[in-house]
Amino acid sequence: MKIKFVPTGQEIEIDPNKSLLQLCNENNIEIKSICKGVPSCAECRIKIVSGEHNVNPPTKTELSLIGTNYFIDQRRLSCQVHCFGEVTVDITEQLERADTQNKKVRGFRVAHQKGTPQETHAKQGILVLEEGVTSAPEPSNRGRRRR
Repeated sequence: MKIKFVPTGQEIEIDPNKSLLQLCNENNIEIKSICKGVPSCAECRIKIVSGEHNVNPPTKTELSLIGTNYFIDQRRLSCQVHCFGEVTVDITEQLERADTQNKKVRGFRVAHQKGTPQETHAKQGILVLEEGVTSAPEPSNRGRRRR
């Protein structure tokens, strides 16, 4: 009996004594989990596409974390799912989250006046007024009470 993952098409053997999160970690399928399997973060959400009758029902703790997502589209916490038969799991949300975290703000090259490229970098809270001169933005009065 196997667990099939979409959209990757990977398949792994079922071990009913291990959670889906544990099986994924052992088989190099990345599912984000901050709490390491203690149901408290809800980061390891997956969607059961088929075979929902082959997994354990959600606990009260799991339902309190995922809310109505379970009833709407069969989302579960992978740290709480134990499989007992053929199951198909959609990990698209996990793949998109990993892809988003891998994207970083990067610098870019611009032509300098003399024709030599110069690298620039984005910095939060700094305004570039002209070459070599930077300034922090002025604090705004928004949100402050007048006396």
